[in-house]
Amino acid sequence: MSAVSIIIPLYNKARYIGRALESVFSQSLQDFEIIVVDDGSSDNGVEIVGSYKDDRLRIIRQANSGPGTARNRGIKHSRHDYIAFLDADDQWLDSFLQTSIDNLKSCPDCALSVTAHYVGEDKRLWPGLARLNVVKGPWRLQPDTDPPLMGAALAFIHSAGAVLCRRDILTRFGGFYENACVYGEDLYLWLQVMLNCRIFRDPAPLFWQHTESSDLVKSGQALNRTQPLMPFLTVPEPIRASCPQKYRILLEHYLAYEALYSAHECSTEGDLSTARRLMKSYPLMKRRRWQYIKLRYKLALPITVPFLQKSRRSLHLGRMNSALNN
Repeated sequence: MSAVSIIIPLYNKARYIGRALESVFSQSLQDFEIIVVDDGSSDNGVEIVGSYKDDRLRIIRQANSGPGTARNRGIKHSRHDYIAFLDADDQWLDSFLQTSIDNLKSCPDCALSVTAHYVGEDKRLWPGLARLNVVKGPWRLQPDTDPPLMGAALAFIHSAGAVLCRRDILTRFGGFYENACVYGEDLYLWLQVMLNCRIFRDPAPLFWQHTESSDLVKSGQALNRTQPLMPFLTVPEPIRASCPQKYRILLEHYLAYEALYSAHECSTEGDLSTARRLMKSYPLMKRRRWQYIKLRYKLALPITVPFLQKSRRSLHLGRMNSALNN
């Protein structure tokens, strides 16, 4: 059976929800149900969804609790063994569902299928794809992976709209992170999957992430990495508990790498207490010696941070002007 449950969390995206739904109804695979979970919207998005007269479409309402809770609510009410997620301001290309189903059927031991995707209004290919050298087929994280490359591999699957997964995987890892989290709730889940399972990766871009309409991301970059911190940094214990022995060293180095990056962002924004807390919680960040020294300097002399930023921007602009003049 190839039926798919499609879960769409909806929160004040009335301008875009029609586009998302049209991309679902245009799929070459038509054996699906759509569950739109209204997460306490205050606009007319629910009315727009209700205007679609299709027996495959259901609406569930809840008080505003965040996208993780909304997706988990949709999972609870879903009927099928294959589950896909689409944000209300994004869209699929017509062959996304069929290709993703075919991928998983060709590899029964893969937990999920993830495709490449476009980003932004100008429909650019996600820039991290070339770095990963993705080849179509099953993929497994290697214990000796460099943490930055592991981060890129996680970023490839983090966008919920590019993933189709098996229900039992969601059950095994407890679904998406909740606690009213609005950023990184999906990474919390996919990191556990990546540490424990094979994944089918497909370099065909079959999902379009409209970062231009996002409240969290612009031009493929997070608008705010520090408030709140990624939940895998603030509540790492469940991830550690589920991590296989051979990946535990890699996990700790990866968490330290992300903590170091976040600590730099926090110090730049003036949140010195959080930066210091991250340093204490993730001592392995010392392994990245130069970045760690810079962080210590910023924390010891925070008054110099704005001047360093200004100098760095001026140097960057000078190089750009020199390149243009030459």
